[in-house]
Amino acid sequence: MRLKLKLKKIDFILIISLTILTILSLDLLINASHREVIANISRYPQFQDLASGLFITFLVCMIGNLLPVPTPYTFVVCFSAQPFREMNVFIPLLVGFIASLGCLVGEMGGYLVGRGTSELISPERSETLKNYQQFLVDHPKLAPLLIYLFGLTPLNDDMITVPLGLIKYDVKKTIFWVWLGKLGLMLIFAYNLLNICIFLGGENWIFSIVTLYFTVITVYLMLRVDFIEIFKKLKKK
Repeated sequence: MRLKLKLKKIDFILIISLTILTILSLDLLINASHREVIANISRYPQFQDLASGLFITFLVCMIGNLLPVPTPYTFVVCFSAQPFREMNVFIPLLVGFIASLGCLVGEMGGYLVGRGTSELISPERSETLKNYQQFLVDHPKLAPLLIYLFGLTPLNDDMITVPLGLIKYDVKKTIFWVWLGKLGLMLIFAYNLLNICIFLGGENWIFSIVTLYFTVITVYLMLRVDFIEIFKKLKKK
């Protein structure tokens, strides 16, 4: 019964998220001035100054990783590095490093939540969380790889950091692998590898909306589908 209520709640959140995105999309289609805001983010004075750009980047990445919902925080890395990318090859490295620290501070909030509530959360409260937790207990050697891979995606990492906190996984290892994954992700955006920033704003604002849709649906599938159970079935076969 509780599981059914949880799934209905997840479905409801998906509908609300998609509705908000649809309204935002229609607004951008209708209002040229609103499109102008997205198209000229990197030209704002705050991003033309390296110090203020780094500060904004740290804050946005920290808040984006603290929130329990998918947030497109990676856009700030692109626009912080863009004005300086051709001036000095090391500035995007600095932007990526500061961004990864912001991500780490936010992600460790999820770990501490799991660690602090390990005695309060019952197995019945979250079947998905319990399965991820048990998988980590059964495969401790895979934990560093899983932490790194989650960190290397812009998705919310609570699904890995909270179970790690629940099983009291070593905090130093968690910090290192979360940070390493986030550093890799932030450097991809800071250096605009494979022209990835085209999906996050600027004149190609439509790609930004499509990316948001993709992120929301991906997170929904991770919450709705028990991938651990699928993995076990594939392993048996």
